[in-house]
Amino acid sequence: MTDPERVKTATEALDAVRSEWMSRQGVISVEVARRWIDGVPTDEVGIRVTVAKVLPPENIPTGEVFPEDLQGVPVDLVEGTNPVPER
Repeated sequence: MTDPERVKTATEALDAVRSEWMSRQGVISVEVARRWIDGVPTDEVGIRVTVAKVLPPENIPTGEVFPEDLQGVPVDLVEGTNPVPER
């Protein structure tokens, strides 16, 4: 079961950087979410950043590399696509 206090901590950490992170090129979404490790969902809470293409850190401008954690909350970078509205 997910710890509500960890969700609160993750939400507060993300709220502090949400606008800045969403303004970065290629970022599709940022959210507090259950972590997946090796394709398996866990009960651990993290911050998920979905980008159009995951690039090696050396190809990302200085200051725009996402941290491994934010205020002790793990940050996961995943590739995804923009949602397509249903008709």
